[in-house]
Amino acid sequence: MTVSVRTATREDAAVAYELVHALAKHENSLPYLQITEAAFTQAAFGDNPAFNILLAEVHGKPVGVATYLNRFHIWSGATIIELDDLFVRVEARGLGVGTKLLKAIGILGKEMNAPVKWQVNAGNEDAIRLYKSLGADYAKRGICFWRPENIE
Repeated sequence: MTVSVRTATREDAAVAYELVHALAKHENSLPYLQITEAAFTQAAFGDNPAFNILLAEVHGKPVGVATYLNRFHIWSGATIIELDDLFVRVEARGLGVGTKLLKAIGILGKEMNAPVKWQVNAGNEDAIRLYKSLGADYAKRGICFWRPENIE
């Protein structure tokens, strides 16, 4: 079974959004996915793209997505790649799709001489094992997210 990874185009926006939506549903986080498909498309493919998308396909069918952005890292004084979302449809898991997406992001990092950073749920031991097997360092840290409606 051949897994291919490619940069998404504007024509892929709907399927990329659907995959991000599936991730939110899988993580029981749909209430937090507030971006609309139209806003997602504009943010990814407008005049000043806010993020980038890679799609993974098996036999031409989209089965995985990675969203990422390049950002300035203050401590290193250089650009890093920040992986935002990584998702593989349940029926495509175990085929190496997630690994292929991660390696594609890694290649971008190597080409830019930029480290890649992402977050993982501490309980996701399978993912952590995969990341470590690829050479990533893992540090247990808490994540704080302060929503505007909760700021007094």
